[in-house]
Amino acid sequence: MKGRVISVKMSKTAAVLIERTAIHPLYRKTFLRSKNILVDDPIGVKLGDIVEIIKVKPISKKKHWRVVKVIGKNLAEIVEAEQKMTAEQAIAEVMPEEDKGEGESGKGEEIKIEKPMETEDKQITKANKRKNRKENK
Repeated sequence: MKGRVISVKMSKTAAVLIERTAIHPLYRKTFLRSKNILVDDPIGVKLGDIVEIIKVKPISKKKHWRVVKVIGKNLAEIVEAEQKMTAEQAIAEVMPEEDKGEGESGKGEEIKIEKPMETEDKQITKANKRKNRKENK
């Protein structure tokens, strides 16, 4: 069986995700079925590796499988790292970093927004509310 390593947090044990497609008997729609299996890891696999596993005699309560070989590496992680590097290079070409002088933030001027003045009616109603609160106490 082939699967993808989803966890290597235990010593000499890895969790492998096995995915298979199934067809619904009535509607004939295909869908994914998945199962997590704990496997013995004598090789030392890494997170995201594609591995081949075989059934062996029980090693512990939940471990009945062993990793035979690593078929492939985590391609998604490699591609993501390459995309990140190319994006950083493109940004560096377009927006070169300049030396910042004293007092310059490099982000433009800050704009302060002042609160609008309250009308006299609002000020009067606030004063009346305060009086009512004091009288009620």
